Amino acid sequence: MDITEYTSAFLLYAPAKDPQAWHLDLAGFSEALQAEFPEVRCVPEDRPTALSFWALTNEGVVFDGFADIETRHTIMLTENTATEASEFIVWLRDHYLPSPDLIRYTTEDAVTRGLDTDWRVPSRGGREQIVEELEQHLRVVTS
Repeated sequence: MDITEYTSAFLLYAPAKDPQAWHLDLAGFSEALQAEFPEVRCVPEDRPTALSFWALTNEGVVFDGFADIETRHTIMLTENTATEASEFIVWLRDHYLPSPDLIRYTTEDAVTRGLDTDWRVPSRGGREQIVEELEQHLRVVTS
């Protein structure tokens, strides 16, 4: 399997010790998405603590996702490669969250296998470091 082309759902969330550390406000998050990406659709869910979103980059990468603030601040990207997800994660880490060390993550593959480990997104470095981390994670959970 070519891990660089492998797609998965990526679940990004605040640390368990401080589940609201992101200070995620759904209206503010929607505005931030609209300011960052050339095409964005945000749709509030049936409950006031959730928001579905769709965003398109200038390069044609689609982020179809969901944000939730009910118990632990969480964002899910439904189907992206590690390289694609890293673009969203860099924006989230470096331009939206109050601190770069607040992103934990897992994938649909890890959850399906019962692996409930919190993996950490690197708090420093560029997309290359994040891609490397996400691809290593996928190698572990899909082998």
